[in-house]
Amino acid sequence: MSTTTEEELQALYDDVRQLRVFNYVTISCAAFIIYDILTNLDKEIPLIWGYYHNFTEHISWRRRARRILVQTLFVFGRYYALIFLVAFFTVNNHQGFSISVCESVNS
Repeated sequence: MSTTTEEELQALYDDVRQLRVFNYVTISCAAFIIYDILTNLDKEIPLIWGYYHNFTEHISWRRRARRILVQTLFVFGRYYALIFLVAFFTVNNHQGFSISVCESVNS
């Protein structure tokens, strides 16, 4: 029966610590993005989402197509980072350290 060396335990401890720090950074980035979205929501709604409700006259199809392109790029640029961070955090936390990894270190 082999004993676990102190170096292996230190390596495992360092890996767990790095994973914890990485999770903290991911959560703080997501919190900052949510804060930014909520503080600018009062400007975003009339400029991006309520644009067509202000017009009573007919809007040409070119102007409408250009506006849809702008809205699509805005939504992608604004909300993609938040969706990516949440998905990445979820997948990263789901994997974690398995029991077999911990058992192999102890044996």
